Amino acid sequence: MNLEGRIDILLTRHGDAPATVSIHSTRPQLAQKLLAGRSPEEAAHLAGLVFSLCGKAQRVAAEAACEAAQGQIPDAAASRARETAVLLELAQEHAWRLLLDWPQQQGMPPDQASQLRLRQSAADPLRFAETLDDLLLTTLLGEPANLWLGRDLAGFDAWRHAGGTATARLFAGLGEGADSGISEVDLLPPLGNLEEGEAHELARQALEHPAFCGQPLWHGAPAETGALARVHEQPLLAAWIARRGRGAGARLLARLLELAELPTRLSDLGSAGIPAGSPVSGKAAGKDAGATGVRAWSLGDNSGLAAVETSRGLLLHMVRLRESKVAEYRIVAPTEWNFHPAGPLFQALSGLAPGDGLEARARLVAQSLDPCVAFGIEVKDA
Repeated sequence: MNLEGRIDILLTRHGDAPATVSIHSTRPQLAQKLLAGRSPEEAAHLAGLVFSLCGKAQRVAAEAACEAAQGQIPDAAASRARETAVLLELAQEHAWRLLLDWPQQQGMPPDQASQLRLRQSAADPLRFAETLDDLLLTTLLGEPANLWLGRDLAGFDAWRHAGGTATARLFAGLGEGADSGISEVDLLPPLGNLEEGEAHELARQALEHPAFCGQPLWHGAPAETGALARVHEQPLLAAWIARRGRGAGARLLARLLELAELPTRLSDLGSAGIPAGSPVSGKAAGKDAGATGVRAWSLGDNSGLAAVETSRGLLLHMVRLRESKVAEYRIVAPTEWNFHPAGPLFQALSGLAPGDGLEARARLVAQSLDPCVAFGIEVKDA
C-alpha cells in the first residue's frame, strides 16, 4: 500500500483558449484503517509516525481529539507546549518553501545552510526564535522584521525591486501585472474565527460521510486554506490582493508575512514558562481561548474534534471512542481542501493563459498551495 499517494494534474490546451484542468488524487484515506481499535495514546503516537509530514501537528491533533472525546480539560502548560510545537513546525515548513523549494524552482541555488540552522535550534523555542529573527534580518528580508512588516504596498515594491536579498529578487521576478493563478473560492476561516457550530458541522460530515474527508466542502462549496486564509486581512497582503488578485504571489507573500511574525509569537510563548525540550503531550487538550494554533471540541457521544493550523492550512482530526478504544477516526488534511478537483487549484489553473511556459507557471501555482505529497503536471494538446 502506498501510504502517501500522489496528485496528478492534467492541462489540455485548446488553441488560444485557456487550458482545461483535471486534478486526480490517489491519496488514500488511512485514518480509520490504521487507528481503529487503538487506545487514545496509541492512536496519537501512531498518527505522529505514520503521517510524518507535519508529524507534530498530526500528533497534537490526535491527542487533542481523543482527550476532547473523553471530556478532559487542558492545563495551561500542555496547551502552551502544544501551541509552541505546532508553531515551530509551521515556521520550518514556511522557511523550507521560501529558502529551498521556490528558489530551486526558479533556477536559483537553495539555501540549505539557513534551513539547517533553523532545524538545529528547534529543540529550544527561544533559541529558535532568535535564530529565525537573525535569518529574517540577514537572509530573507535584509532588515529587521518589525520594520519590514510595517511596509505598505509601495514600500514592499521598493523592497523587492531593490533586490537586496534572494527572496526580494524572487518577488521582483513575479512582475507587475495580475497575479498568476488567481482563485476566488471561499477562504476557510482561520482557526480563531471558526465558530463552534461550524466546527461541529465539519465533524458531523466527516464522521457520517467518510468520502467528505477526500473532497471536503465549506457551506457546500470548495474552499482554500493556508497562510493566505489566515492573514489575508493584513494591510500589505490585502493591498496586493486588491491590486493584483489572490494568486501564487499572494500566497507566497502570506507565507513570508506569517514567518516574519513568528519570532515574536514564539518568544512570547517561550517566556510564558515552557522549558526547553518540553514534550508535546500533556494531560488534556481542548479549546484554549489564548491559542490560535490548536483548538478542540467535545462533540458528545464520546466523540471529539481537534483542529490545528499547519503551514499548509487547517488540519482536522475527528474521533469516536467506544470502551476506551478508537471506534471511528477521520482526518481532513489541508491538501484535500486546496487540491479539491473543483477547488482553488482547479480555479487557479483554469485561468492561466495557454502560451509558452504553461507547465512552469502551473507548477509555481501548485507549489504555492503546497501539497503534502508528490505531484505531477502534464500538458497536452486536445
